[in-house]
Amino acid sequence: MFYQVKRIIVKEGYGEGIIENFTGEGIIEKQHGFINLKVLEKKISRGNEEIMVLIQWESEEDWKNWEKSPEHLAGHKAKAGKVKPAYLVDSSQHVYYVRSQK
Repeated sequence: MFYQVKRIIVKEGYGEGIIENFTGEGIIEKQHGFINLKVLEKKISRGNEEIMVLIQWESEEDWKNWEKSPEHLAGHKAKAGKVKPAYLVDSSQHVYYVRSQK
């Protein structure tokens, strides 16, 4: 198994909007090899909000096929050239291989 992990940090008050972007049905669920998607919100009392999006795939190949699919690329092309929102502090993406589970 394989995980794509997105870490998104936004200014206080904007976390719910990010969560909504990943909630509800989308096209990713129809992709071969997609297992599930989880959205985690870090518990904080004040300051920036941190959202983690965990997307589980059957294999790295399935994830790569999604990344280069016309549907996925179209979503990114729609955002190309737009200015980064002022509320977005930082974002990153990493990939992890499942080496053990219970």
